[in-house]
Amino acid sequence: MKITCQVCGSLNKKDNEFCNSCGVKLSMDNDEEEIAREDKLEIAKDKIILLDLNYTLIANSKEIWNYPLDKKIKSQKYEMDLIDLIKDNYVILITASPYKRSHKILRDIKEKTGFEVDESYWNFGGQPPQIKKYWMENEIIPQHGDDVDKYLAIESNPAIRRMYKKLGIEARPKGDFI
Repeated sequence: MKITCQVCGSLNKKDNEFCNSCGVKLSMDNDEEEIAREDKLEIAKDKIILLDLNYTLIANSKEIWNYPLDKKIKSQKYEMDLIDLIKDNYVILITASPYKRSHKILRDIKEKTGFEVDESYWNFGGQPPQIKKYWMENEIIPQHGDDVDKYLAIESNPAIRRMYKKLGIEARPKGDFI
């Protein structure tokens, strides 16, 4: 049996955890919403924000899963409350979305929100935890330093939050802040 990716529409094996094409976590269950905290946390202005795109910066991913790419990008709604919290920080977008979509997505974010990320790193054909770990170890930490206290990851995927924590980096879902 094959599972259709809710984001890009490609077919994947039933036992795949992540889509082979776009890297998003596959789900048979649509009830995987993150639980928001009652007591919202503050974000220090001196933190480098490691930001996830799907389900974190984009508010309505599930509503537009089956749209073609151009319509999907134009239909995306961004988490303005989150953008307002992080806009004064240095923001690095690390996403499992394919690089081939990067220019359209970054342009759409800027046009719809006025927000520009400072750096972005995209999928080159791997699974999300491995992709993000690769970018952290090979680009971000070498460029920005290994003081893990200066980073804050805002990440929707629990497996990736665990990967960040193994690197010593605080990682939380957006529900802790907005």
